Amino acid sequence: MDWLEEITTRQADVILANSKFTSRVTKSYFKTISQPLRVVYPGINISAYEVPVNPEDPDIMAVFSVKPTLLSLNRFEQKKNAALAVQAFANLKSKLPNRPLRLVLAGGYDPRLDDNLLTLDTLIHLTKSLALTYNIITPPSSKKSIKIPPGNLTPDDPDVLFLLNFTTAQRTALLSNPSTMALLYTPANEHFGIGPVEAMVCGVPVLACNSGGPTESVLDSPLQERTGWLRPPEAD
Repeated sequence: MDWLEEITTRQADVILANSKFTSRVTKSYFKTISQPLRVVYPGINISAYEVPVNPEDPDIMAVFSVKPTLLSLNRFEQKKNAALAVQAFANLKSKLPNRPLRLVLAGGYDPRLDDNLLTLDTLIHLTKSLALTYNIITPPSSKKSIKIPPGNLTPDDPDVLFLLNFTTAQRTALLSNPSTMALLYTPANEHFGIGPVEAMVCGVPVLACNSGGPTESVLDSPLQERTGWLRPPEAD
């Protein structure tokens, strides 16, 4: 079907891409498209991140912590490579054994999708293999019942918190919490990546892979303008 998509796409008067990276990838696959693609970066609703956080909201209470927190916002899919965040977090804890730290892995999760199931199961096994405690939660306000995988959960103060299907309020609370030190954005060659933009609008620095869309949204240099770091996808 690629040839049909290519033929029909090139008939368009204007072709949009969500990043320069996506534009290059599209042109590399659809070689007969001669016109330049127009890059339009996705936007976010800034006002959604400015809503005051209600500390008495059960959803907020479920994710609140004063522990220095590293945050990952990604769907539970293998291509998002959240395992890199877990490995890097374990390495950091081994170097700072006396410092309390927390990793929050928050994202969309659908138990009907094999990829979601396998990804969460793989992350749980990795977490246990690295001798990290963990807990798995869904928003208390959620009306959808999701079966939590069985395991040796640590409800109180875990090293790693898996947050399935977070709410908008929880996302805002996590990004605006002074204890959140950085957003770990682990996908490589992501076409754009809205997560880093969400973090930066809240003043949270971003550590992202040095490929794909984040290279166009995250400023690594000059130092006085830096909004994050772009590094190879390596846990060390």
